Amino acid sequence: MKILFFGDIVGRLGLEAVASLLPKLAQKYEADFIIANGENVSRGKGITERDYLDLIDAGVDCVTLGNHWNSKKQIEDYIEDADRLIRPLNLLSFDKGVGSAVFDCDGVSIRVTNLLGTAFMKEDVRVPYIALREVLDHEEKADIHIVDYHAESTSEKQLFGHFFDGQVSAVIGTHTHVQTNDARIFPKGTGFLSDAGMCGADDSIIGFNVEGAIEKMIYGKDNKLSLDEDAKPVVCFVWMEFDDETGACHFIRPVQYIGGNEFYGEASI
Repeated sequence: MKILFFGDIVGRLGLEAVASLLPKLAQKYEADFIIANGENVSRGKGITERDYLDLIDAGVDCVTLGNHWNSKKQIEDYIEDADRLIRPLNLLSFDKGVGSAVFDCDGVSIRVTNLLGTAFMKEDVRVPYIALREVLDHEEKADIHIVDYHAESTSEKQLFGHFFDGQVSAVIGTHTHVQTNDARIFPKGTGFLSDAGMCGADDSIIGFNVEGAIEKMIYGKDNKLSLDEDAKPVVCFVWMEFDDETGACHFIRPVQYIGGNEFYGEASI
C-alpha cells in the first residue's frame, strides 16, 4: 500500500497548489490513499465546509486537523456529515465528529487517527497516549494505521513514535509547518517523521507574510498575520509504503516541491 501524507495546508494558495499537483503526484508515486492536514486551509486557521469539499474533490481521501480545528465555527454544523474529516481524538470539550476512522482501500483497511500533543500547547486535551491506547484496545483493528500527531515538540513526537513502535504503521508529525529530515523506520516497523511540513507560501513565516510577522513579533504591533496568496508555493508531503498484511512500514520519504523542483530524503528496510 502506497500512501501520500500532505503537511499542513495553509490558505487557498496551499489548497490550490495541492489540487494542481495531486493528479501528477498520485500517478508518479502510484498512490493508493491520500491524507492531508487541513487545519490551516481556510485563511490560515480552521477549515470551512467549502475548503473541506474542495480537498476531497481534488483527490484527498482523508483530511486531518489540529489545534485550529474549531477556528471556523461552522465546523459544528457540518462535521457530523463529513465522513472523511478527522478531528483530534483527545479533545475534552467537543464530541462531534470522530478522531479516528477506518477507510477501505481496495480491500485493505486503513485507520487514520488524529491526536493533539501537550508540550507547549494550550488546548485542554486527554493524555494522547491513553487516548490512542483505547483505540488500539477497543476499536476495530485495521490492516494499516496512520497517526497524525499534531504537536509542537519534536522530542514529544519522537517519544510517541517509539512508544507505539510496532503498534501502528506510522506516526507523522504536523503543526510546526517545517519539514524535518529525520524520516526513519523504528525496529518494530513503525514509520516516523517529526513533521511533514506545509503546503503554502514558500517565502514566508510558516505560510504567513514575512513583513507582517516581523511587525507583530519583533516590533509588537497589534496586527493580524496575513497570507500572500500570490506567492510561489511549496508543497510538502511524505511518501510511504506499507505491507498490506502486517501493516509494517517498508519505506518513508519526505518530499518537497518548490517551483517545480523536487527535494527529498528517505528511509527504507
